[in-house]
Amino acid sequence: MPTTSTLDLQQFYPNELEIVSVEEMSDELWLHMRSRTKSYQCPQCGMTLRKLHATHHRTVQAPPILGKRVMLDLNTHDFQCQNKDCRIGATAETFGGFLNYYSRMTERLVDFVTILALETSCESSARIMQVMNIKISGDTVIRTLLKRYSAQPERKCGSYIGVDDFAFNANSGIKRPLLRS
Repeated sequence: MPTTSTLDLQQFYPNELEIVSVEEMSDELWLHMRSRTKSYQCPQCGMTLRKLHATHHRTVQAPPILGKRVMLDLNTHDFQCQNKDCRIGATAETFGGFLNYYSRMTERLVDFVTILALETSCESSARIMQVMNIKISGDTVIRTLLKRYSAQPERKCGSYIGVDDFAFNANSGIKRPLLRS
């Protein structure tokens, strides 16, 4: 018995984003979405924000679906922090790490760009992604890697040095640590 099934795209996106409509073209898929969020937690002070500051229209690129470029047409909110001691006046929604504040790509796509660029080179990864219908340049790949690198915690050096190289002086028969400068 033949059955018809459809793919529920909503399950791949945060619950706070509602898919309003879908436009399918030959090589692109546009998902028109709006925010369902009524409150947001301030990233600085942790206070629950309910006062709406502004509404923004954003266009964000997401990972491709079946070889088609996916563009998200989003209506998102900025919330105003009412805490007088907080340095943040208003903050944009990130949908649980799905988006960065002013990013043009979802975090899943940024993760993919980073992994591919680390395994290949920036220019070759940009060419591979162009074939996959991801619109990106080699310079954007480099900027993405630099942003990710600067967000890493600074490594701490140890306070002890292990010496495993010794120089043997044949004349005196004494072994001394070999220090390279």
